Amino acid sequence: MFRFRLAIVIVVSFCFVLFLGIALYWGANQVAGHFQRSQMAYDAFDHYEKLSQEAYRHFKQRMDRQITDSPAADTGVESSKQRLYEAMQELRNTAVAESHGEDRQDKSAELERVAHFTAFLDAGEYRFDEVERLRQQGKNELAVKALSKFSEEEIDGKFQPLIDAAIDAEREKAGKAKQEMEDLVAQSRWVAILASLIAAIFSLLSGALLFRGVKKPIEALMKGTDEIASGNLDYRIALDTGDEFGYLASHFNQMAQELELQQNKLREGRLVLEKRVAERTVELHQLNEELKRMDNERREFLADISHELRTPITVIRGEAEVTLRGKDRETEEYKDALHRIVELSMQLGKYVNDLLFLARAETANLQFEWERLDLVELLSAAVENFQVMAEEESMSVSLDAPEGPVWVRGDKQRLRQVLFILGDNACRYSNPGGRIAVALQVDGGIASFSLSDQGIGIPEEDLERIFDRHFRSKNALASRDDGKGLGLPMAKSILKAHGGSITAASSENSGSTFTVVLPLVSPD
Repeated sequence: MFRFRLAIVIVVSFCFVLFLGIALYWGANQVAGHFQRSQMAYDAFDHYEKLSQEAYRHFKQRMDRQITDSPAADTGVESSKQRLYEAMQELRNTAVAESHGEDRQDKSAELERVAHFTAFLDAGEYRFDEVERLRQQGKNELAVKALSKFSEEEIDGKFQPLIDAAIDAEREKAGKAKQEMEDLVAQSRWVAILASLIAAIFSLLSGALLFRGVKKPIEALMKGTDEIASGNLDYRIALDTGDEFGYLASHFNQMAQELELQQNKLREGRLVLEKRVAERTVELHQLNEELKRMDNERREFLADISHELRTPITVIRGEAEVTLRGKDRETEEYKDALHRIVELSMQLGKYVNDLLFLARAETANLQFEWERLDLVELLSAAVENFQVMAEEESMSVSLDAPEGPVWVRGDKQRLRQVLFILGDNACRYSNPGGRIAVALQVDGGIASFSLSDQGIGIPEEDLERIFDRHFRSKNALASRDDGKGLGLPMAKSILKAHGGSITAASSENSGSTFTVVLPLVSPD
């Protein structure tokens, strides 16, 4: 698989880099170690040189003291002795520090040389002190011989060879460390060059192999994308490599198949949509024809109403003019004229009401004046009006309401209009001698009042349509022909604006009950 091959290349390349980094780090540490050893050898060399100079200076001061015997010579001896022991201490510290980075044999040799120097200096001080005692005893010749013997045998014969051996040893160690450092640098250089060459060769070979394995699948995928982009959804990529590219090609083919299916579905959906658009166009044409018909009917209705309005107005004016022109008429004649005028006025009022309902139904842009009002008071006043209308048909009206106020928020005139619509329907479609019952209840946060009558009722199949404009049930049409089916839709629209609702329950020839629900408000 391609991921496996790519992972191998990455791991091997990482190993090359890691190996090269470790080799360079190790080489740098080794170079630093050799450099440190070389530096310490040069430092020890300097300390030996300083020790040699201070020792010879001290020896010279002691010899001068034996010859001159002056206080100045004593001061110089003490000063040179102090510098000699400081130089010896520095050499000892350097030897101890240098021994930490050397092997056991070099460490022992270095410490042994330091011990020899220390022992020699202590012995030298003892010999100088012995010469000093001989001189103080007056044995000058013996003192001179002893001092000469110490200078030849000890200083020239032992101290100088010891210093030379120590300096040669340190010079040899410095040269050895320098040579090892140069050899290590050369080795590190060749290791870096070799590792870089191997890494470069491996990178070229692995890159060529990966490119060769990727070129064909990518070309196949690019060709497939070009075919799909050009709209050839039937094209399929023939690539069965068993790796990620094969997996991608199979999913690409699956995607192309899904796109082809979706395109077919879209084509079918477009045909269905065009068919539905054609059907809706026919329906809209039919509705337009129906609207034209309704508009013609409305115009005819307005023309008829206008004609009917002109007729009673003309008759009323004529009756009044004739009556006024007559001078000596009987009282009965005046009564008959006034009776005809009253009848025509009532007919005229009915036509005016029809026009008002028609105008309200078509504008549907009612204006409201909101206030907090008592629903009990509003129902009580409305029931008194119902009683006046019900007296003509010998009907009774009753009210069942709580004693206290029931507060709602609304437009008083609009809610009274709803009550008049319900009361007028109850009086017009109830049988003479019937009863109209109004009941108000409060439940939680709502108030509901119902108006029940004992009239003709509403057929079950027409009950769901009584709130549609211009609809009248079949028994209402048979009972009275002076309605336009606008009252209940108007009442529903007003109650909806108040956040309430109206429902109806009825059965034919058994009366109807209309229930209105309104939300309560706080009495404050």
